[in-house]
Amino acid sequence: MKCPFCGNLEDRVIDSRTGKDGDVIRRRRECLKCERRFTSYEKIEENLPVVIKKDSRREPFDRSKILTGLKK
Repeated sequence: MKCPFCGNLEDRVIDSRTGKDGDVIRRRRECLKCERRFTSYEKIEENLPVVIKKDSRREPFDRSKILTGLKK
């Protein structure tokens, strides 16, 4: 992770904790160059696949439709 103070890309994680809901991770980091500490937050992004139909409609990917098509 890039240090917000000096721009160095090397750091070490000092502490990790999950958020109250368990969907966020808070990490306390220390830059290996300037030795300053900073906090980062990590959150899971749910990017589910979308299928674009011939008429330009978009619908969520459905695995069962693929399996049904393969069985025919």
